[in-house]
Amino acid sequence: MPKKIDPELRVRCVRLVMDHQQEYPTLTAATAAVGRQEGPGRRA
Repeated sequence: MPKKIDPELRVRCVRLVMDHQQEYPTLTAATAAVGRQEGPGRRA
């Protein structure tokens, strides 16, 4: 069963990807970087 991601976390991650996409060579690279930094497994 897939894990449910908090809707606020999802919105924040999408915003971060869109805001910083130009800093990465591809959308996939931007998504991976944000996922590593903000992903559901990361604890604050």
